[in-house]
Amino acid sequence: MGLLPAPRTIFAGQTGFALDAVLEPARMVGGDFYDCFMVDEDRLFLVVGDVSGKGLPASLFMALSKSLLKSIALRGPGDPGSLLRLANAEICRDNAESFFVTAFAGLLDVRSGALAFCNAGHEPPIACRPGSVPERVEHSGGPPLCVLEGFEYPSGHRVLAAGEWLCVLTDGVTEAMNAAGEFYGAARLHAVLKPLSSAAPDAVIAAVRADVRKFTGTTEQSDDLTLLCVRWNGAAASGR
Repeated sequence: MGLLPAPRTIFAGQTGFALDAVLEPARMVGGDFYDCFMVDEDRLFLVVGDVSGKGLPASLFMALSKSLLKSIALRGPGDPGSLLRLANAEICRDNAESFFVTAFAGLLDVRSGALAFCNAGHEPPIACRPGSVPERVEHSGGPPLCVLEGFEYPSGHRVLAAGEWLCVLTDGVTEAMNAAGEFYGAARLHAVLKPLSSAAPDAVIAAVRADVRKFTGTTEQSDDLTLLCVRWNGAAASGR
């Protein structure tokens, strides 16, 4: 997975936020991806996506989608909805296999904790404030990319509290199966996250991975599993 960034390394000097991410590929090459980078001094861009299908064609389409999203984000659309609209137009032009891409994209102002985001048919992320309970971040952003050309994706907005984390995941988590054919599911995910309201992103990810492994046991992983967790540390911690 050499195309993926190493958040602990690239954000090692950041004090305003902490971020960790992991992608566990299934045996067959899949289409999950994530990316995270600063678009300027104060704004962090993050995206988690999932391309339909498996195998080499899906993997190549994933790499194309990830590259286009980064290029568009760095060109500076002011909000994730506009970014996904532009990405949708670009990706639709080169899609002979009729793939589609679910994606959650966000722009976090690391000074204020203001998060603008857009969900294109993706698994809803989960947010949790210190001392609170996890909640799904619902947003009727729109369909996956490459489903409707010209769709106007709206952005959602949320202001993170100091210490609040946001966990973005793919359906490889909630749809992980055990030997009985049962899904891991959202309820079990919320249960494992409930005592972690003040945890660091790496601890949140480690807990989910461990619980998914416990649930699936020796059952072969059938889909990529991706988690990205970011915690805003508060205005004082940013030093700005």
